[in-house]
Amino acid sequence: MKTKTHPALAAFAALALAFSPVLIAQQTTGPDQSQNPRANDSTADQHANDNGSSASQPGTLDKNNSKDANSQTIDANPGTTATDSAQQSTTKSPSDATTSTSSTASNSTSGQAEKPLSDKEFVMRAAQGGMTEVELGKVASEKASSSQVKDFGARMVKDHTQANDELKGIAQKKGITLSSTLDARHQGQVDKLSKLSGSAFDKAYVTNQVRAHEATVKLFQQEAQSGQDADLKAFASRTLPTLQQHCSSIQNIENNGAK
Repeated sequence: MKTKTHPALAAFAALALAFSPVLIAQQTTGPDQSQNPRANDSTADQHANDNGSSASQPGTLDKNNSKDANSQTIDANPGTTATDSAQQSTTKSPSDATTSTSSTASNSTSGQAEKPLSDKEFVMRAAQGGMTEVELGKVASEKASSSQVKDFGARMVKDHTQANDELKGIAQKKGITLSSTLDARHQGQVDKLSKLSGSAFDKAYVTNQVRAHEATVKLFQQEAQSGQDADLKAFASRTLPTLQQHCSSIQNIENNGAK
């Protein structure tokens, strides 16, 4: 008995036979990755892994940067060393300052506590200074333009001549021979000032006398306090007030200007 096929079923079967090679080919070659969502995901994951791998590089750089930071910290150590050096310098500075101060104090102390002059040395210095005052006083009486300077010079001649005579008498008793002339240094002062006149002389003479009398007062103070010879010590004590008056007078002339 012959079965009758429905026309619609026959058409469907024909289409199925027509597309079966394509389906077989697709099953053989595998699904199209471009249309496979998982394939895209895998690709994306692969990219993510690649990116992750790339992202790890900055991590390495960060690590390197961290090393660089450490290097900078190490580099900063010279700064620390500089600070330490500064601290060491500061630490040394007080000792240096102390040394400097001690040195200055030592010099000052040595200046103040230097060995006192012997009585003979005092006599020699006092005699040269006294004779110089007399000679310069004579020059001042002739060369000065200021009446104050002239008067001061005349007073130097009078007072120092008297003191010089007294000192010579004491020196003779002690067997000390005094020179009757000035030494080169003191004579040089007299010669230099003798070449000046008027206001130029006044200025130079006043400056000279301020310094000379400050030194002379110190010399006589030292002898009055530390002298070993009773006669010379008494002479220094008697003469000192007059020398201090001289010093004060010439300082006032310098401060107020010679008139």
